[in-house]
Amino acid sequence: MKKILLFLSLPLFLVVNIASATVDCGNLKLKINAGNNPFYQDLVQKVLVEKVSSKQIDVSEVLSNEGWLAIFASTKTSEPGVFFFQNKKFIDVWGGMVEQDEKTNVLKWAHGIHAPEQLAHCFFDEIVIK
Repeated sequence: MKKILLFLSLPLFLVVNIASATVDCGNLKLKINAGNNPFYQDLVQKVLVEKVSSKQIDVSEVLSNEGWLAIFASTKTSEPGVFFFQNKKFIDVWGGMVEQDEKTNVLKWAHGIHAPEQLAHCFFDEIVIK
């Protein structure tokens, strides 16, 4: 009987681990174009300490999930950062890339700002050094 239980529970364990390890981020990625880029640039420009023209802000990627935006942006005078907004209100910014083994700390930080779970995982996938 014990062998049967182990045999039946092992596939379930593997399915749960595989399901939790993979997050579909494609549906969170927004296309950046001439119509929406100024909106993202303006959001970021309003929270920068060093005031630059919004046209000088390079937006390279935007993730959107449950009213949240993660805007990947940089200027000529600053390092790239990921600016988090909830319902257009600035929440926090992340700077830098991370190693794969830092996933727990990154997700803890994202959960600390109350980012949605899927956004937290997709954010990590974008900043991890591959």
